[in-house]
Amino acid sequence: MTTLTITRRNRLVLSFGASMLALSLLASPVGRSSVASTLDWFVQTVDAVTEFPCRIVNNIRHFSLDRLDPTCPQCF
Repeated sequence: MTTLTITRRNRLVLSFGASMLALSLLASPVGRSSVASTLDWFVQTVDAVTEFPCRIVNNIRHFSLDRLDPTCPQCF
């Protein structure tokens, strides 16, 4: 039973600490700009990941196997 009480207390302390950290980040101008730049980086990363399969498909269309042929005179 004491383990359950300690776990609940730790959860409460961690929740309070996370809330205070979030408030301190959003209250200061430096914190807001860092949160904004992190969110911007996250959005750019998600866009890059979602565009990657499309880039592969587009580049395969323009890739010619003639470039791998050693007898092709235009390739050298």
